[in-house]
Amino acid sequence: MDRWPWHLSNAKAWPASGTTLKTGLTQLIARAAASGIEVRWNDAPGVRVSSSAFTRRAHVEALTADLTGAEVTIDGGRLAHDDGQWIPDPTRDEVVSRTPGSVDDLRLRADPVTINGLELRAELALEHTPVEWVVVRKDGRLYGTVDEGSDAEKRASGSFRVSMAQDDIAELALSIARSRMKDASRWTAALTALKLAVVPKGEGRFVVTAGGAGKVFFLPMSARVGFDVEVRPDGTITIHRATAASRSLLTKLLLLPLRPQLRELAGKTAHLSDEALAVEDLAVDAADGRLTVAGRVRAS
Repeated sequence: MDRWPWHLSNAKAWPASGTTLKTGLTQLIARAAASGIEVRWNDAPGVRVSSSAFTRRAHVEALTADLTGAEVTIDGGRLAHDDGQWIPDPTRDEVVSRTPGSVDDLRLRADPVTINGLELRAELALEHTPVEWVVVRKDGRLYGTVDEGSDAEKRASGSFRVSMAQDDIAELALSIARSRMKDASRWTAALTALKLAVVPKGEGRFVVTAGGAGKVFFLPMSARVGFDVEVRPDGTITIHRATAASRSLLTKLLLLPLRPQLRELAGKTAHLSDEALAVEDLAVDAADGRLTVAGRVRAS
């Protein structure tokens, strides 16, 4: 719990001032390095918190985390070992108090940021987000945290956009998987290559192919899986077909139990929207070797 920045002397100290929130968020990002996520800010704008002197501390006017120009390094092995027990959790820890509030303007921006040396562009903007400022007691100490809130009059709404080169997505996944496998399996297994291709097939329809190569006990193995996917503006994703193939005889044998499960995926539909949050105007663009996902969200 030492990594959590908001240690409270009493329950009335939470919610905190805008300055304390900003300092704590900056410390929290810095301390994430112990969990495998290290941020080098460079000239990035960083964290900003704006609160009015005429409103209660529970109501924050604007909270922005802008990582544009920053460099992020993710260590998959260290990240996998972090169980998150140091983070105060209202569903697990004793709740001392809850204070309803809101964040009028919440923005997360990275345009661009490099992750393990690869460029990612992302932006999330939310308005009128209800929150609950929660004080929990753990091991005899008080900590401040934030939970999802509800408000009959204010409903959160906003937009999101994430864009990355398809080759970079595969390379990023490979770098994280390599560090994870090196830590977990040592010499027994290694992933040597990973490829991703998303090809438009029609309006809202895509063929997604992912292939990988590696070694298990020094035996070379390779395989690829393919999906015919339809993405609708309301956040509905339908798999029309799923296949798996390999040029390696050993890998083909290992894929045999998987193939019936892939056939069962045909016609299956998943919904990004749920009872709490609706996804609207979802659009996927796979042009020019990039993969861009954008849309809007609205609290139900």
